[in-house]
Amino acid sequence: MLTIALGAYQTFPEDEYGKSSAGWRPGLTDEEVLQAGRGRWRLGSRADRERYALFTAMGIVVLALEIGTITAADPDGRRTIDGMILKPDHPVYAKYVGNPAPVGKSQNPVQYVDSPFDRSLCACGCGADTLSGRNFLAGHDQRAIHDRITKVGGVIPFLHWFDKTWTEAN
Repeated sequence: MLTIALGAYQTFPEDEYGKSSAGWRPGLTDEEVLQAGRGRWRLGSRADRERYALFTAMGIVVLALEIGTITAADPDGRRTIDGMILKPDHPVYAKYVGNPAPVGKSQNPVQYVDSPFDRSLCACGCGADTLSGRNFLAGHDQRAIHDRITKVGGVIPFLHWFDKTWTEAN
């Protein structure tokens, strides 16, 4: 799960990205928190695998978001987060919003935390849960490949089948 710590609320003349505020203060609506906190962060590749984002202020979670898109925002590689604001009936909201941040203080406002809500089923088909944003449990990608090779009749038949059906357009 992606967490972003917001500083004190501030306003400024609208920038080239249409943003005119940043940070958090009491009384902001969820939409205002998202607008103030959604933009231009240095996000690593792990962010692309995360399902949820939490915005924190003063050590408390103030907003939970189901991530829809993470897009490039500027030439410096900073990125913008968009998605659906979660409401009180959502389990992520219920667990985190209004409670202490699940990460400690850091100089970097962007942090990650493993959360049971980010788990998904292993793509190999075993039925087990994976960790934060991962498609497979360790080694299960190889299990999935070899299971499919076996279904075709072994490595040589698999190679023949693959070479016959694969085209560069795929």
